[in-house]
Amino acid sequence: MRQLPLPLSWSFSKDVKDFVVSDCNRYAFEWLEKWPLKIHSQVVCLVGEAGAGKTHLAHIWADKMGAKWFRNIDICYETISNEFERVSNEFFVLDDADEVKDEFLLFYLFNVIKSSGAYLLMTAKDYPNAWKLGLEDIRSRLSTVDVVQIHKPNDTAISLIISKMLSQRGLIAPDDVVTFISNRIERTYSSISYWVNRIDTSLIDRNHKLSIHSIKSLF
Repeated sequence: MRQLPLPLSWSFSKDVKDFVVSDCNRYAFEWLEKWPLKIHSQVVCLVGEAGAGKTHLAHIWADKMGAKWFRNIDICYETISNEFERVSNEFFVLDDADEVKDEFLLFYLFNVIKSSGAYLLMTAKDYPNAWKLGLEDIRSRLSTVDVVQIHKPNDTAISLIISKMLSQRGLIAPDDVVTFISNRIERTYSSISYWVNRIDTSLIDRNHKLSIHSIKSLF
């Protein structure tokens, strides 16, 4: 009887040891290590394409600072009011800030952060000046935000991320296999995740090192 692999979803890691630091994200990683203790700014936007590791890096910062986490789909006036009633100089994250639909809510959050002396880390796929906002007041305030970018992955970063993600799934990938994969995928973070997940869920024999022969049919 042929054993079929189960299409199990991989749990998202928030651990710093699972974050792959490369030339593409080193500046952002080191910048957030210093902020806000050594860099004086109240609101920062971490920018990068889908799958770039923005949420992972934001979780690392949040765990370090004890920050409260806002998701764009959960945020509302009541949530903000309740959190900031007793807050002074505390830390917050707003994930996927560019997807918040209520501009007045974003404006309100920004003002509360500023007036309370708190710190806010936002994540987004685009720079704040590229967000489709009609409210001039929030556009003006977002123009003052410090932006830290995770750049597109280069060849070195792609190989490192592929190797790390496969290792997290208990798969040993020799250099020739990593090179084979990296040469056949799009140069994006989302493409890396897609192909690692595809390899992971397609394997039948997981007791041996990966080989080009074992994954060639997937490409």
